[in-house]
Amino acid sequence: MPRVVCISSNAPSDGAHGDQDTGRSGSYRRVSTRQTLSAKFWGLDLCASLPRALSSDGVEAVPGEIDRVRDFIALEFPAFMEDAFGVQQTAEMLASKRRYLETRCDLIELRHRERTVGLIVGAPEDWSTYYIRVFAVVQAYQRPSLTRRFIRECLFEPLTAYQVQRVVADTSPANLAMARGFSEMHFHVTGHQLNERWGPLVRYTRFLDPECEAAFHRRFTGVAPPGSNARKGGRP
Repeated sequence: MPRVVCISSNAPSDGAHGDQDTGRSGSYRRVSTRQTLSAKFWGLDLCASLPRALSSDGVEAVPGEIDRVRDFIALEFPAFMEDAFGVQQTAEMLASKRRYLETRCDLIELRHRERTVGLIVGAPEDWSTYYIRVFAVVQAYQRPSLTRRFIRECLFEPLTAYQVQRVVADTSPANLAMARGFSEMHFHVTGHQLNERWGPLVRYTRFLDPECEAAFHRRFTGVAPPGSNARKGGRP
């Protein structure tokens, strides 16, 4: 599964419109039956507050299931599959990948009318950083209020509550929609890489800790982050 983030798909879907005025529900707790890396590192179960209603028309975030996750990616985002790039994997490597995704990653699905319409797959990159491996939403559900609420309530808020300092993700430099989305969600460009599986990628970082963001700006831009005084008490 790719180290890439995308929110673009032309797949048709039904009933994709509705407001996001429903109330929040759920809480975070330090229990994880799957023993993901988030549970091992931080005692955090990102699925503990799920299912979570995210829109008035019935779109909700639910704990992910590995087979549904793989089927969704294969159907809606086939370019995310390594075999799309001609990469041949042994049976042992495929089994290892499945174990990693099933037992170490956080899997969160966006579901509507018993259909998966979006997905977050991620895991800690280190002791203070969370890596988004996949963030994908089919085109008909790419309502800004819905996608932002999805990532805010299912990732940013619980990670902030557990004092994780930053969230990082990689995407293709050609993915202008994702670049625009990252900018709107206050991500910064913090690096570039090139590899044989996914080609050129841009690294984006969303700071959850205002002090880390201020340090980044002091070292690399020479100015304070926009709105830093207003966010001293915590990021939205």
